[in-house]
This record gives sequence, structure tokens and C-alpha cells, in this order.
Amino acid sequence: MINSNTITETIGTALLVFTIQVAVASGSDLAPVAIGGILIAGVFAGGPVSGAHYNPAVSFAIALRGCMTFAEIVPYMIAQIVGGTLGGFLGGTVSGQFATVAMGKHVHLLQAMLAEVVVTFALCFVVLSVATNPKVADNHYYGLAIGLVVMSGAVGVGGISGGAFNPAVALGLSFSGAFSFSNLMYGLMVSVANLVGGAIAAGSFLVCVPAEQSGTVGETTPLTA
Repeated sequence: MINSNTITETIGTALLVFTIQVAVASGSDLAPVAIGGILIAGVFAGGPVSGAHYNPAVSFAIALRGCMTFAEIVPYMIAQIVGGTLGGFLGGTVSGQFATVAMGKHVHLLQAMLAEVVVTFALCFVVLSVATNPKVADNHYYGLAIGLVVMSGAVGVGGISGGAFNPAVALGLSFSGAFSFSNLMYGLMVSVANLVGGAIAAGSFLVCVPAEQSGTVGETTPLTA
């Protein structure tokens, strides 16, 4: 379904992946800062419209949290992957290089997948905690908290797993440029790890903040609703 929510998710995810593509291509040590910065800005910009998920793992966690139905998150996920592919293509065209999510040298697959699960868990747990808990409703720091998790994860494990923490990033970069079977398979494995991290985050949130304490939150409106 094409509406303001899915268009916002497409644009926000496209800007995120565009920034990842050009920042990585530049070879700058400040790439994680650029990536975290655009995510912070995008969350504040799109939050009042779609909730600014920009990440299928986040949408999945939010559905498991009970803020959206699974039927509602499917268009979000499609929009995010389309946006990720578009952003990756534009970023590669601008920079002249097409990056993909890849493991670091001398890294075992289990290490890479565990890194993706852990950091995606951290990201989704923070999203649920700062953006769906009525006890912190209308806070003005939710975007900063979310962006800082991604920035920290990129610095910490980017050299291990590639630092996606987001199926739209993993698949968008795989689809948009240096397409190969091995890149696609790794992108799919990362995506599964990200969804696992999101599921664990939702379960952990419900344990830490039981339903009777957290109330019900409509995540189809602002993240902070």
C-alpha cells in the first residue's frame, strides 16, 4: 500500500543507505558518525509520520511488541527494502563505488552473525524502550539514542560483520551494485540474524516492561506516540 507512511519509510531508508554507500566509499574514519548522524536526523524527521523505522528488524520487533499488526508491517518492510536498494544505487552512482556488507578478514561466520544479532538486539531494545514506552512519551532524545546505537555498532563490529544491523541495508547494498550470489547469500544471512535480534529485543522488552505497565501504543503514528 502506497501512502504517506510507506513513502516516508522509503525516503528515510534510501537516505540512510545512500549515506552508508558514499561514506564507506570515501574511506573516511568518520563514516560511522555520518551514518549515525543521518539516522538521527531521519528519525526526528520521519517519526511524526511513519514512526521512522527504516529497518525491517525494528518493524518486526515493534509488531512483536504489539504496537502494529503483522499485516501493517509488511508494506513497511517492502518500502524499506525498496528504499535501501534505491539509496544504494544512488550512493554507488555518486561515489563511483558500490559497497556491500561483508565479513572482515579472518572472521568466522559465527562471529559475524553473533555480532549482527547482538547489535540489532541493542538497537531494537533501545527503540522499544525510548519510543514505545508511555512512561517516556514525548521525550526529545529518542532519535539521538537510536542513532548512537548504530554509530557505536558500526565502530565496534563493522570490521567483523560489515555492520548492517538492518535487512534493508544488507539487501539494499546486495541488490543495488556489486550483485553476486555470495553477496546475496551473506545479505540474507545477515537479514535473518537481524530479525532474530529484533525478536529477542521484543521478548526482553516485554519481560522488563510488562504489558500492564507499558500500556498500548500505536506505532503507525509517531514513534513516541
